[in-house]
Amino acid sequence: MAVATLIITISSQAFADRTVRGVVVKVDGIAGIVSVREMQTGAAGAISYGAAEEFKVQDPLLFDAVRLGDEVIFSASDRNGAMTITKLSEQ
Repeated sequence: MAVATLIITISSQAFADRTVRGVVVKVDGIAGIVSVREMQTGAAGAISYGAAEEFKVQDPLLFDAVRLGDEVIFSASDRNGAMTITKLSEQ
């Protein structure tokens, strides 16, 4: 029974992970949030942007690494009910 619970926990966590590519539109170090407008690739390579989405930040040092307008790619996962950036790289 414990093995089945562990497998379900790992599986649900893997589905919660996602990779996002977008542009930083807000950095709020006090609230611990970075807002990103996700890039969406359309037909013929056209790039459009979706609505801005807020992400919690796992590592506070991230606030020294990103600025408004930076293009970023990051991994986010569900942590305590909030999508949280776990890895980030600038473009």
